[in-house]
Amino acid sequence: MARLTAQRQTILDLINSSNNHWDADEVARALSDAGHPIGIATIYRGLAALESQGLIESIQLADKKRFERADKAHHDHMICTECGTIKEFSHQTIEALQQAEAEKNGFKLTGHQLVMFGYCSSCAKEISA
Repeated sequence: MARLTAQRQTILDLINSSNNHWDADEVARALSDAGHPIGIATIYRGLAALESQGLIESIQLADKKRFERADKAHHDHMICTECGTIKEFSHQTIEALQQAEAEKNGFKLTGHQLVMFGYCSSCAKEISA
């Protein structure tokens, strides 16, 4: 298990202080603004270590990984491809269908992520206008 250094604790405290979905650059900027400048390479290593320890979770987008608190109940994500808004949601029927499909295929499910891409309601209105 990787050591929880002071820098990693600072990163963890930032992520746990909000419900945001952070990328590495946003973490670096927020910490610098708060008077805790940490180099971007250290941020990347810290995020990887915190994720491997189960202290934060990530979602992989096409261009980057985003990190969030690990203490929330399981949820999935809808991501607006226009403005980048990320909306969390949970739906019991979707969860049940995924579990049933795994069982049908003899697959022991240990976790999953569902990420849907499209337009949030605000961007959909602008695009169709």
